Amino acid sequence: MGNQKVGDAIHLWGLPAVTTCPGMTSVCQGVCYALRSRFRFQTVKDRLAWNLEQTERDDFCGRMTKEIRRKGCLVLRVHSSGDFMSKEYAEKWLWIMRKCPKPRYFWYSRSWRIPEIATVLEQMAALKCCRAWYSLDSETGIPEKIPPGVKLAYLQVSEDTPPEMIDLMFRVRRLRKQPRPRIGLTILPVCPNEVNKEITCGGCQRCFS
Repeated sequence: MGNQKVGDAIHLWGLPAVTTCPGMTSVCQGVCYALRSRFRFQTVKDRLAWNLEQTERDDFCGRMTKEIRRKGCLVLRVHSSGDFMSKEYAEKWLWIMRKCPKPRYFWYSRSWRIPEIATVLEQMAALKCCRAWYSLDSETGIPEKIPPGVKLAYLQVSEDTPPEMIDLMFRVRRLRKQPRPRIGLTILPVCPNEVNKEITCGGCQRCFS
């Protein structure tokens, strides 16, 4: 439950990065925060590996819904690390969201690049309890299809010009002191936590409101 960025009131679920990220690009892998800092601690690696093992159990969905209810989750970020690694796994989360719609679920994913997974993500995005973000970068480009309920988050790793239609931008650390990018007269929205570390996801609520 919680960390320095999301705050104390948001629950998190994560998996090992890269090996569970079928839609990843060389761009996102090169700057992935889930390969650095505390994610390098063995205790964190062990916990994420344990989580991955649980997803393979036949009772994963039932156990997860019980855990969400037991902990009284109000907001749940699915995949603070890792991603929807397969259609079957994504379908498990779709079942969980339908069975237990009380929390507000939100996620960022590049698995929209995998057609069979994208069909399930579209169904999640249509749920009232879910806030869906397609993760983009200079390598992914813009999806040909942007389903209802899906917003676009862009990862900026160089001084390139992000696409016009993005809803939110995340910048690597070395770019954060620069002025926010513009397209014409429009100043592109960036994650408020990049500007002020005291602003948490729980305080901002942009990604799941």
